[in-house]
Amino acid sequence: MTISKDKIEIIGTIFDIQGLSVHDGPGCRTLIFLNGCTLNCFWCSNPEGISRKPMPMHFSSKCIACDKCINQCPTRTIKRTGNELFISRELCSACKDKSCVTVCLTDALKLSGYEITSTKLLSLIRRDRQFWGSDGGITLTGGEPLLQIDFAEEILGKSHGSYIHTAIETCGNIPYTNFERVIPYLDWIFFDLKHFNPDKHKDGTDADNLLIIENAKRLAKEFVGRLIFRLPLIPQFNDSVENIELVISFLKKVGRTEINILPLHHLGREKYKILNREYEGSKYPIPNAENLQKVKQIFTEKGIICYIGGETPF
Repeated sequence: MTISKDKIEIIGTIFDIQGLSVHDGPGCRTLIFLNGCTLNCFWCSNPEGISRKPMPMHFSSKCIACDKCINQCPTRTIKRTGNELFISRELCSACKDKSCVTVCLTDALKLSGYEITSTKLLSLIRRDRQFWGSDGGITLTGGEPLLQIDFAEEILGKSHGSYIHTAIETCGNIPYTNFERVIPYLDWIFFDLKHFNPDKHKDGTDADNLLIIENAKRLAKEFVGRLIFRLPLIPQFNDSVENIELVISFLKKVGRTEINILPLHHLGREKYKILNREYEGSKYPIPNAENLQKVKQIFTEKGIICYIGGETPF
């Protein structure tokens, strides 16, 4: 956050803006991806957004092995092994310099996010408004968008005040006070339910689900907008009949009758390489059409409307 003479300018960190989206809320929308997440899901398709601080990403196809980044690195955390660079992420996260990126001659090193003022982002939102149609708007996603709560509140509040439809996609693993600050400015919430067994949830995401379930219950009771629960379907992790029945039981307890299934995909696999990370999601198969229909049938037979992937509830 920076201070000017007449006001406080709120600055956030984002890693992407995507226009003309039709899968993350009603109508045509602008998606804003905020850095930082409280989970570390092994199947995450946006690993560049997990760190709150932007990290260097190495695109080996652009690298000419000039080693300027190695020589520039003040903490000596960048090393070369053959044609690949290895960056110590723990040491790199504490570095505020990041001049290794600026000296790169070929854009082989890029940061996984950048700072933007709320004023600048709001101007981009207003620019896109003409392309949305009558039902469109913005969706804050990530990462976990409410981790940057001051920035998210500013963007959602100003957008809502301008009669722009607002939505968020959340993992739910944040203090409920963060939800309370933005609820007045939200029309839709997409809320992920990844696993109902706390230990297995922690195995897959590095955190248990206790806070997530409690927040889901409170939102189902208190949020007057559209709340849509989502189940990222990961074969051999959370697609068991036992877990699906627990999802159904929860939905009925909180008075909800729909679920949006998000089938596992491996489209973000290449991103792990540029972050020097192993993609553990490759160990799990993509659910086929037969698997998905079986899951849908279980929900349908219990009175839960089930949308799969692009069969969105809007």
